[in-house]
Amino acid sequence: TADAKESEDRAGVIVFGSSPGIEFLPSNLIDMQSFQTVVPKVGTDIESAIRLASAAFPEEGQKKIVLLTDGNENLGRAEEAIAAARTLGVTVDVVPMGTQRPNDVLVQDLRAPSNLKEGQTFDLKIFVQSEVEQSATLRLFKNDQFLGEQPVQLEAGKNLFAVPQTLDASGFYDYRVQVEAAGDVVVQNNTATGYTYVRGDPTVLLISENPQADQPLAQALRESNLRVDHRDLAGMPETLPELQLFDAIFLSNIAAGDTNRDYWGRLAAATRDFGVGLVAIGGDRAFTAGGYQDTPLEDTLPLIMEVDSKKVLPRGALVMVMHGMEFNGGDDLARQVALGALEAMSPRDELGVLVYDGGDQWLFPLQQIGGNRGQMGRMIAGINQGDMPTFGGVMRMALESLSKSNANLKHMIVFSDGDPQPPSNTVIEQIAENRITISSILIQGHGPTGTMEAMAQMGNGRFYNVTSPADLPQIFLKETAVVLKTAIIEEAFEPQLVASTELTRGLSQPPPLVGYVATKPKARASVPFLTHKGDPLLAHWQIGLGRAVAFTSDAAAKWAVEWLSWAQYRQYWGQVAQWALRKVDASDFEAEVALENGVGTLQVEALDEEGGFRNFLNLQARVADPEGNTELVPLVQVGPGRYEVEFDAPKVGAYQVFLMDMENGSIRGAQSLGANVSYSPEFKKTSPNNSQLTRLADLGGGRILDQNLSADNPFRLNRTITFQPEDLWQNLLKAALLLFLLDVAVRRLDVDREQLAAAGAAVARTFGFGAKKTSNSGSLADLRKARAQAK
Repeated sequence: TADAKESEDRAGVIVFGSSPGIEFLPSNLIDMQSFQTVVPKVGTDIESAIRLASAAFPEEGQKKIVLLTDGNENLGRAEEAIAAARTLGVTVDVVPMGTQRPNDVLVQDLRAPSNLKEGQTFDLKIFVQSEVEQSATLRLFKNDQFLGEQPVQLEAGKNLFAVPQTLDASGFYDYRVQVEAAGDVVVQNNTATGYTYVRGDPTVLLISENPQADQPLAQALRESNLRVDHRDLAGMPETLPELQLFDAIFLSNIAAGDTNRDYWGRLAAATRDFGVGLVAIGGDRAFTAGGYQDTPLEDTLPLIMEVDSKKVLPRGALVMVMHGMEFNGGDDLARQVALGALEAMSPRDELGVLVYDGGDQWLFPLQQIGGNRGQMGRMIAGINQGDMPTFGGVMRMALESLSKSNANLKHMIVFSDGDPQPPSNTVIEQIAENRITISSILIQGHGPTGTMEAMAQMGNGRFYNVTSPADLPQIFLKETAVVLKTAIIEEAFEPQLVASTELTRGLSQPPPLVGYVATKPKARASVPFLTHKGDPLLAHWQIGLGRAVAFTSDAAAKWAVEWLSWAQYRQYWGQVAQWALRKVDASDFEAEVALENGVGTLQVEALDEEGGFRNFLNLQARVADPEGNTELVPLVQVGPGRYEVEFDAPKVGAYQVFLMDMENGSIRGAQSLGANVSYSPEFKKTSPNNSQLTRLADLGGGRILDQNLSADNPFRLNRTITFQPEDLWQNLLKAALLLFLLDVAVRRLDVDREQLAAAGAAVARTFGFGAKKTSNSGSLADLRKARAQAK
């Protein structure tokens, strides 16, 4: 359409999905071969696109928006944005887009009760919409196990199917339904999910790095009348609804790098916002030595993962080898990991960085961090590493420096894309002989990975093949934990009972332990047990709605071997678990959560035991989105015993709602609910919303345009005359320059009247002004007369 516009016309392009982006600002020239702007495609927010377009207009000229859309808005309110645009003199034309899908079948919802009792029978309600009458097949899954299928007949419009279910055991149950029909070409909207809880006795989840070693702990918890679900790292629950199934979660010797940061964020939300207890037990992979610093784990636990600077602990030494990458962003990824390692190390640790810049050289040599952390960080951030031809030189330099260090733990990290020549086996063997470990991080490598893998294997370290920046945080946690193992204190000591709390009540002097991880307590934490060095051994506190406990030794035969035969071993861990368990009593409200078009609605009906309305309650809800982000929303009473609130729900996945009945600042009762957005709302509509498009065009003072725009080119329709200001500064600047020269001439040149007259006459003669034709004889007579006068 831009080919047919006038030369003075300007046009811009905005692309939008669930949010908008500017492809081109208004310009006289448009040359768009493809879309470069990337916008989220999970929704349609016409309102935000209209507002961005209105703001992008230049001040002068006629303002017109041409909206190309199917009109199936599922975020925002386009009418409000158009009304605001009209006040700015903007008109809106609409080009209907989209296609018809006459055989489309979509599963609108799968509903199950949020909470059930063991053995209770209920109906799974499946809502299916079909554009036409047709046959289909319905399949049902429970916890990803196929339950069965049955043929169904769909009527045109909405269909409801009820499937009876009975759950005899407590636990978390995830249901999924699929509906398939011949001729249905869109499969994304054929699936829906829902979940329910079956609650029984208090349940504890125990996640162990070594499940066999933690069998005594699991048995002690079972003997305390608790249900124990004992799993290894592979069995860690992934979602917030799964985490909420448990009343407390025990982590035994788990490192922060064992899973991604998002998981720890969800675990923190389960404790802080939903009351699930958290108990972290130590080992050589936990707390400070496990890379908990600056993670959601540190935020949740009552300990700071940092060692008191006054304490004398073993030191670690780290050398990082930085090879320049041959792809965009590779060097920056390496710098991010290097900076993260620097921040995690203590002032007593040693750090050095080797680079190639026309030759192998130290960015800064191996040295104690001390007060140089800021300067080291600036140097790392400014690295311009070159393309290293071979690893041999830099690794010999690292070997020489590390072998001279007095550090107790020595480690080397090599960043590369894998193409330098490998070091000799002699160098690697000497590195191993000096008890130096090597980890190699291959960042989007080209070619075989053998060189980097071999270095890590021979150096007793880890090899990482990084293909996405999302892998880096977890790698950073694992590698810094290697150096941070200097926080482990392995020597026999007797625990010191310095305070009596619910966790230690009734205990006698416990047996000695032979190891723990050094940490510092937070200000509000209770610390009933200390080590012989004054470090916290047992600490606990209340955080949000939940409780968190930290035990910095282990519960197994490595450090707590004498505890396993302690007569009060079961009592101790039973009291720890009982204190950490979720303490909120369940409420008996009738509550329901519904999600539609990016908005969630929580409706509550509150009745007393006699069926009367309960009014003027202080009800609040903590809402967690699929990524674990939470917000607190207060409910508003909308009728007798009825309360309601809306919240934003634009993402696909499970939304968890924790309903709380508050009284005098404390929770009197609570209820856990949830709902699921199974697929993007983009797949809920099967055809363009023509009535909405017509309404938008009418509100915008425009019209509906034909798709090919051959006869409805918006540049030629409804053109109006506008008055545009013209810049005068250039003309005024030229005039000022001429006046300046004239002013200088008047001030600097001494010219009398006769000279001005002569100059004027010369100019007049040059341009023929005032010239008179005379004969040759007249001119000769004048000359003779002048000569006579001169004589």
